[in-house]
Amino acid sequence: MKWSAARDIFERVAQWADKHSPQTLFARALIIIVVPMLLLQALSAWWFYSQRGDNVTNRLAILLVRDLRVLIALRSDFPDDAHRAWILNRSAQDLLLFVSFRKGIIRPFKEPEYFDIVAREVQGALEADLKRPFYIDNSVGGGQMLIEIQLADGDVMDALVPHVRLTFGSSLAYVLAQLGLALVLFGLAIWFMRRELVPIEHLGVAADALGKGRDVPDFAFSGGTREVRNAATAFHTMRIRLRRSTQQRTEMLAGVSHDLRTPLTRMKLSLALLPESPETKELADDVSDMQRMIEGYLAFARGEGDEDPAPVDLSEILEDVAVGARRDNANVEVAWQGDMNVELRALAIKRCLTNLVSNALRYGTKVKLQAIRGRTSVEITIDDDGPGIPPDKYEDVFRPFFRLDESRNADTGGVGLGLTIARDVARSHGGDVALAASSLGGLRVVVRIPL
Repeated sequence: MKWSAARDIFERVAQWADKHSPQTLFARALIIIVVPMLLLQALSAWWFYSQRGDNVTNRLAILLVRDLRVLIALRSDFPDDAHRAWILNRSAQDLLLFVSFRKGIIRPFKEPEYFDIVAREVQGALEADLKRPFYIDNSVGGGQMLIEIQLADGDVMDALVPHVRLTFGSSLAYVLAQLGLALVLFGLAIWFMRRELVPIEHLGVAADALGKGRDVPDFAFSGGTREVRNAATAFHTMRIRLRRSTQQRTEMLAGVSHDLRTPLTRMKLSLALLPESPETKELADDVSDMQRMIEGYLAFARGEGDEDPAPVDLSEILEDVAVGARRDNANVEVAWQGDMNVELRALAIKRCLTNLVSNALRYGTKVKLQAIRGRTSVEITIDDDGPGIPPDKYEDVFRPFFRLDESRNADTGGVGLGLTIARDVARSHGGDVALAASSLGGLRVVVRIPL
């Protein structure tokens, strides 16, 4: 139970971190590099100040106490005014200790008013080495500390000690050095990461173009890591195999088309020479159905052929599809929003939309064809006022030769390849086709083409 609870907590933390962390590889890589570097610098600064700083301050405090002891001994050995003046003068010049003597007693002992490592170390050194009553005031200002020491003869020695005697220098230089080093390392990290991520970005652009059915020129990576070069080589090999497979399929279908159409033509000629009868009429209908199925299958398998993507005005394609449908007195409305200049295969998209509009008019009387350009894709919708399709059949109708009503004849139901061809064309552009309920009461077909 403990291990499972720990694993659940770890998974939740990982999910939270993945959700709130940057989504780009560059940002995550920088975090992986910068965070340990900052932690290392923070730990090194802590160690420097807690170990080196404390040790140096402790040694300086001990030296201060020893100097104070020397001054006390000199005052005791040379009590006359001339020697005392000489001692005070030399202590100020050579020891940076501004000392004076007075009658009285020191103030009652109390802890320093605020936390100060220097005051703490001086207090410890005085307690350990001086063995006399003392008072420390670390709030006198001016970068100094006041030490009052009670002498044996009833006098008090006041010593103003500059902080420069008790510290190893300003920390500003150390902080600036750390910041400068951090900036240099950060700049190098950015440069190296950018250099390593450029091949990955190029590979992503090439993969996106291939997914949208666009031509990807040959490319090779001379730089980058071994893994990136291996991925580029695998992608290049995959692209060659896909192109070879498409070419083989096209060549095979060209042969199949010729081989199937020739015997069908002979069968139609033979039936035309036979006297009319119910049997020959049924056989002629079967041959016509077979020809329509073969043509539909070849149109589905042929795809876009050798057509290359090119910038086109999608609004002209929409108008052409609508004009073609209106020749049969169909009620088709056309509308679009945004810039309709899109890179795609014009003939393939026109065939796709023609199939969808024809399918809508087969079951409805009114069709609305419109396109809206978004930030990343163009969305084309075809609405009709027909009977629609049950939601549980939305995916089934995309299967080749699937028909909702198997009892329908070919004149009303087709061969079941219209939606299949439409989805095949959309997916060859990197998009897709989806179905939904229409505001006109029938079916809505949504074609998304990425930009």
